Amino acid sequence: MTSLQNKIIDKVRESGVKEGEDYFSFHQRRFEHLFELLDKQEESKRNLLEVGFGFLHSLIAAHYLGYQNLFGIDIDINENILNKVNKKFNFILKQCDLAKDKIPFETSFFNFVLLTETLEHFNFHPRRAINELYRVLKPGGRLIITTPNLFRLNNRIKFCLRKSIYDDIKKEEIIHYREYSSKEIKYLLREAGFKNIKINYIDFGYPDRNKLNKLVNKIFGFFFPGLRPNILAIAIK
Repeated sequence: MTSLQNKIIDKVRESGVKEGEDYFSFHQRRFEHLFELLDKQEESKRNLLEVGFGFLHSLIAAHYLGYQNLFGIDIDINENILNKVNKKFNFILKQCDLAKDKIPFETSFFNFVLLTETLEHFNFHPRRAINELYRVLKPGGRLIITTPNLFRLNNRIKFCLRKSIYDDIKKEEIIHYREYSSKEIKYLLREAGFKNIKINYIDFGYPDRNKLNKLVNKIFGFFFPGLRPNILAIAIK
């Protein structure tokens, strides 16, 4: 990491709520990649919306990276987060259920929209939500998506072993309702109207994998990038 990345990571840790510490630690490499990507954007660093802002990690980082006018929507808003964090930053946060609600902001308002590790949690067809993200972006605005890769190596191995790639149906709570391939993501984005779409395959190196798992993924991912665990999609309106 660069000195700036280290500084931003430290700032996010200092400013975040206690409930989000474990989540941030688990996803730190993904956040590092996202923060670096946000830092390198050449467009005006204004009017950024995060869909599914969770513990506000990305919005806090964007604040320290110099972004102005920061917004977030989520299906639920944790009052503890509002009380402990948002008073300091004054983000504009609104409750929104994308399964049925329109995004409560004007058309062509945002320069950036983040949809990171959220798409796979939608328990409804995402077409309507992607269309809404297109609507609120300005012409030339960027949508940044990160999501698990349906065709990652670990999933292919599970299929061969006749195991489900999804959460155990016996559990009370299903976390990932649907994972996507890069082809499906491109389809959704093109249908919404996005023209310039770039797909990258990344291994964020989540810490719940053992050393052998990480090594095998690294080797196969080097020769076959489409088997890497995560997808990063950037689309321009």
